[in-house]
Amino acid sequence: MRLSKSFFRKLVVSTAALFMAASVMAQQPSAAQIEQFKALPKAQQEALAKQYGIDISQLGNVGAADRLQDEAVMPLKQGNDRQPSFTERVSTTRPEGLQRFGANLFDANVSTFAPVANAPVPENYRLGPDDTLLLQLYGKQNDNLELVVNREGNVNLPDLGPVNVAGLTFLQASNLIRTRLTEANIGLQAAVTMGQLRTINIFVAGEAKNPGMYAVSALTSVTQALFVSGGVSEIGSLRNIRVTRNGQIVSTFDLYDLLLNGQNKNDILLQHGDVLFISPVGKVVTIEGEVRRPAHYELAADDNLSTLVKMAGGLQPGAQTNALSLQRATAAGRELLTIDFNNSQQQQLNLVTGDRILVPEQPNRIHEQITLAGAVARPGHVAWRSGLHLHQVISNSWSDLLNTTDTDYALLIRKQNIRGDVVVMQFNLAEALAYNQQTPAKPVLLQPQDIVVVFNQANASYQRESLNAFIRRGVQEHLAQLANNTLLSGDIAANNFRNIEARTAVIGASQFATESQDVSAESIIENFVANMLSQIYVDSKYIEFSKHLTRRELLFPLLQQLRKQSNNLQAIPVVSISGDVKVPGEYPLTSNASVSALLIAAGGLTNSAYLNRAELSRFSGQQVQQSGMTQQNININLAEMLNNPEADLALQSRDRLNVLSIPDWSKVRLVNLQGEVKFPGTYQVIKGEKLSDVIQRAGGFTENAYPYGAVFTRNNIKEREKQQAERLLAQLKADIASKALTNTNALGAAASPPLALINELQTIEPVGRLVIDLEQIMLGRADFDIEMEDGDALFVPRTQNSVTVMGEVQHPGSHRFRAGMSVNDYLALAGGSRKRADEKRVFVIRADGSVMVPTQNRWFGTANNDLKPGDTIIMPLDTEYKDGLSMWAQVTQIFYQTAVAIAALNSF
Repeated sequence: MRLSKSFFRKLVVSTAALFMAASVMAQQPSAAQIEQFKALPKAQQEALAKQYGIDISQLGNVGAADRLQDEAVMPLKQGNDRQPSFTERVSTTRPEGLQRFGANLFDANVSTFAPVANAPVPENYRLGPDDTLLLQLYGKQNDNLELVVNREGNVNLPDLGPVNVAGLTFLQASNLIRTRLTEANIGLQAAVTMGQLRTINIFVAGEAKNPGMYAVSALTSVTQALFVSGGVSEIGSLRNIRVTRNGQIVSTFDLYDLLLNGQNKNDILLQHGDVLFISPVGKVVTIEGEVRRPAHYELAADDNLSTLVKMAGGLQPGAQTNALSLQRATAAGRELLTIDFNNSQQQQLNLVTGDRILVPEQPNRIHEQITLAGAVARPGHVAWRSGLHLHQVISNSWSDLLNTTDTDYALLIRKQNIRGDVVVMQFNLAEALAYNQQTPAKPVLLQPQDIVVVFNQANASYQRESLNAFIRRGVQEHLAQLANNTLLSGDIAANNFRNIEARTAVIGASQFATESQDVSAESIIENFVANMLSQIYVDSKYIEFSKHLTRRELLFPLLQQLRKQSNNLQAIPVVSISGDVKVPGEYPLTSNASVSALLIAAGGLTNSAYLNRAELSRFSGQQVQQSGMTQQNININLAEMLNNPEADLALQSRDRLNVLSIPDWSKVRLVNLQGEVKFPGTYQVIKGEKLSDVIQRAGGFTENAYPYGAVFTRNNIKEREKQQAERLLAQLKADIASKALTNTNALGAAASPPLALINELQTIEPVGRLVIDLEQIMLGRADFDIEMEDGDALFVPRTQNSVTVMGEVQHPGSHRFRAGMSVNDYLALAGGSRKRADEKRVFVIRADGSVMVPTQNRWFGTANNDLKPGDTIIMPLDTEYKDGLSMWAQVTQIFYQTAVAIAALNSF
């Protein structure tokens, strides 16, 4: 049958009406209408699409053999009153993170369901009323027809009439239609595809989340119907889902077969009027711990423990298979059973509802192993075998040890009982290792669980920054705000270990230290370091950092273990050493402990150690005695002991060895000689050395030296002068303030000069001059000589030829020395005294620093007295002129003495 032009025009008009309706009513056109539109020429398609705002690319193809339906299953609409998901409902009654296996398949929050609208139609699909077949004719005649199965089950073929297809499969119906058309029309070919599928009604009953009647596509299967109804409820079974058709059970679907084995043979297509019944949940048990898929599982009647483990994905590699824990509720209460899963009979154990199986994790400890910790190239665990020696584990000192390793000191920690108590043995690492394939001098035989600790030399460590970076990362997980904190800079481990060691000292600690409950930044870092150190021998994530630790840090967990295992019947196996050793502190009391071994453990003696005498303090008596402990002090000659092993002394618990220092070893006494000595400079002196001795070492005086005017200074005198000046100035200020209150007018006129002098005195640094008679010292007078101290200084000036006049004179200054001239003569050269001068209290500061008060003459201010070059004459201020300030004379004298000494020092 050929399309006529009139039919073509009708098609264009109907298609335009179609798109107009789609534009106005926002409805999707049917598949047949889309096929009619696609039969139009492309130019007309584009014109119509442009006119009615239709996107041609949005129109799907409907002519393929595997025609897809538009909307086969309508998903369940979720309103605002959505039922909470299974996971949400059971979160308050079941352990967090553990849910029933398979329940999350229907979680409304996770969209894993795709409707069957786009599923291809299988060939065995049976046709029924309202199904649509698309017929495409070609060959002698071209046409596209839509054939709808009516209620009688017939489709109407052009020019052939009705053909019954109800009950036939899609393949049978396609063959029947093609046969009828080709038999009736020679040269005509036909292609039959599936169009719109019919809708069927099913009923979902039982323990569904949303039971009721649903209109679904005829291609809907059991699982799709479950999705449409929202899945099973909390008490619904995932393993007993029945399909009833005409009163008969036609299929029983087990969702576990699909989830665990991928089997969907019972996931049949539903038919009109089918009832999908979800039974209540059956036997539910829980398995958790070291399984791959811990969850709550629903078991069938014939399932057992072995089946349950398979459902859970099997056991993890680290599972403790011989000690599974089963909790079971009985009429008498809950009981606990231990199951050996290695036993085939126990694997067949029948389980009951409510059973809870816990698969424990195997301990991290490996039974037959040894541990290498400390200054080795690869700290960690090593497999043990019978007859294993240390030199077989550390076979190459160049590749297995660090360049900072102490080969004189190492420890072997060995468990001695089931409580975990340890015994410690000290050995020489170099003697325990084999060199050049030879047998070592003292081989160390290893046993299972032995811990070998190798130390860095003395206080040395290895690549410390790696350790601090690890600590920084670990702390920042808890305190992100400390990323730039100063607490995380520098040597974090050392800074915090000092606090930890002080708080947890074994000997002398009043009580066992407990972990700090403080939540400050400092305590968090300190607790992290303490935890790391306590686990450094056993935890794999920490042990690799043991090579970066110092000697004291490596010993920390061992000392804590020794402290814990001690009691009133077992003394603390710890000794200590102090004084002139490289690493003083506490050390374990080893089985072969002696004084010499303790010295080796402490890194050896320092250069300042006094070998002729050391003191060993030993406690005796039991702690339970009412009389308390008694102490015995034993003197030890270290020189003799080190040269004669038989003189070595064994150690006992809580012994304390104090290595003394050579007297004055660390005291460095430096003195300074400047000026007119032949070899000026800094000299080191020993205790008891005299000034004359140092001058002789400096080569004596030069020809221009003036020993009488030498200035000798000492630090402790300088400090006393400073303190004295501060007290006097404070008193003077108090006097001025008092006078200001009692006699404002009298003091106000003269307040400015005293205050100015006070300000000047405050800026003058004390000299610390000690008056000496250097001439007598150099003549060999022992009673004039002085013993030198650290910081002493001697300044020897050139020959002086002047006398200085200072104070309340008309013209202060220096004058050429002339023998025979008196104090009055020099005062006359200075123009005489001022009005406010105190002529009765004139004094002379000698060049050697001493003070001379001239004898008085009733006719003149001063009598004639012998002066020497370098002397300074002081005309003081009349204290009465200053309104009776009692401290003024003393202050001015200090000022002038200091000024004279400073002037002498500045002359060099």
